[in-house]
This record gives sequence, structure tokens and C-alpha cells, in this order.
Amino acid sequence: MLRSRWLSACAVLAIASVAAQSEKPPLVQQIQANGADLSYVDQGKGAPVVFVHGAVADLRYWEPQRSAFTRQHRFISYSYRYHGTAPWPDDGKLYSADQHAADLTAFISELKAGPVHLVGLSYGGLLAAMVAIKDPQLVRTLTLAEPGIFSLLADTPEGKQALDEWTKGVAPMIEAMKAGDNVKATRYLTALVTGGPPDAFDKLPPAFRRVLLDNARTMPLLFAAPPAIVSCEMLSGIRTPTLIVRGERTPRLFVTINDAVGRCIAGSKLVVIPKASHTMSYDNPAEFNRVVLEFVSGKPSGN
Repeated sequence: MLRSRWLSACAVLAIASVAAQSEKPPLVQQIQANGADLSYVDQGKGAPVVFVHGAVADLRYWEPQRSAFTRQHRFISYSYRYHGTAPWPDDGKLYSADQHAADLTAFISELKAGPVHLVGLSYGGLLAAMVAIKDPQLVRTLTLAEPGIFSLLADTPEGKQALDEWTKGVAPMIEAMKAGDNVKATRYLTALVTGGPPDAFDKLPPAFRRVLLDNARTMPLLFAAPPAIVSCEMLSGIRTPTLIVRGERTPRLFVTINDAVGRCIAGSKLVVIPKASHTMSYDNPAEFNRVVLEFVSGKPSGN
């Protein structure tokens, strides 16, 4: 059971990234949604685009997208429950994908923003898919960037092989977490999802590292959370226009998940971001922004 929970959590982890693209920092607001005080940024005019970060991250992850999207759209990013720098209201007992998905639904409803263009990366992609399945009226388009839907892999040979490889990769992370060293576990995670060595963490931009360090405390919550089950049958019910994105250099696990999601959602479009790994929106933000803007706008966005 512990291994199953950890695999579910690790599959949906995403590495946070912050790129200084604007001289003026955004105004961070708060709203109560589903009983939680959620921090968010709401900037620009036009059709709303809601960005859902991955695990070990918060709303700052999407800074490389903010400037590009506010030119044409209403840019909205938020930190889900227990993420960011605010004190926790409890011991994290409510941490689960089901809870976060319900919070996201409530967040969109409280903002009176729906239907929205919904963009989710990794764990955020899992949450975005869950909202599109359960509350399709809130979603205008759906962009899934390497969504952490591990449950699609259990019944295929290639999926099982990818899971076995991932299990070996997370072993050092598990040991670090058992020792109570969440920062060390985050360093291993960074290496695992980007394909770099553990010491590459020290070479990341300071703001990038700060987001990771601020959210490393959430790893035990992920570790203990029940696995989220999203089946191909559930995904096949999605009728919302869907874009599936992955990085060119991403680990095979996420390639396999992306391919499975593409087979399950009829009419979905798959795009590969060059010179990028699982953190594609940070690795190659210009191309990621172009591709997603073109999709949500329904027309070429230019360079």
C-alpha cells in the first residue's frame, strides 16, 4: 500500500519554476473556496485561462506564462490547499487529489470565471482532467501537460515497464523522506523528472529553488495521500477540446501516460515541446506559450 501511494504521489509531482518575465510582481489575492483560503493571481482581460501547478509548487510556477497570456487573455493561477508559504490550517489530513479537484471546481465557481480554458501540469493535469470529467460545464478547453494519471498504466506491458523504471528512480527519494529530509527528497525528484543529476538543483535560478524549498514540506502529504483512480473509460467521456503536451526529453513514464491519455480522449491533439523535459513550461516557455496560446485562441499566436 505504501508503495502504491508513493507511486501515485510521485507520478504527479512537478518541479516548480519561476522565470522573471515582468519587472512588477503580480498582486496576490485570496479567496475562500470549498472551505480553504486559496491564494491566486488574476490579471489581464479576455477569456479566462486557469493554470493549475503541479506538486511541490505553487502559483509562482506559472510566472513564465503570465506576461504572454495577459496580452490576450485573463491569466489566473492559484496555489492549492497546503501549498505556498502560508501556515497550514491543520496537519494536512485533507490532502488528496479528490479534495484538490473539488477545491478547483469551487475556485472557478467562486471567481464566476467559467467556462475557462484549463491548463494543468503533472499533478495539476490530473486535477484538471478530474474537473473536466465531473464538471465539464466549467471547462472551455483542456490542456494537459504530462498529466500524472498513473492509473492508466497498470494494464499495459509498456505501462508496467515504465512503472518499474520509475520505482527504481524514486527509491532514493523514499529513503530521504523516511529520514525526514524533504529537501533532499525534492533534490532527487528534480533530477528524476528532468533527467539531470541531483547536484543540478544547486544550479537552478534562486527564485526557482525558493519555490521548491517552500513546498518541499508537502511531500509527506503526497506520500500519504490515497491514489487517484482515473480510467480510460472516464477520460473517454471528455468532449471538451483537448490539447496534450509533453517535453521532448521527458522520462518514458510521462511519454507513456501522454500516449495513453491521447488514445482515451477522442479528437485530442498531441504536441511535443522541443528542448524540454517534464518542466516544459519552464524549459522552453516561448514554445510552450505559443502552442497553448494558439490552442486556446483557436488561431496562430505568432512568435
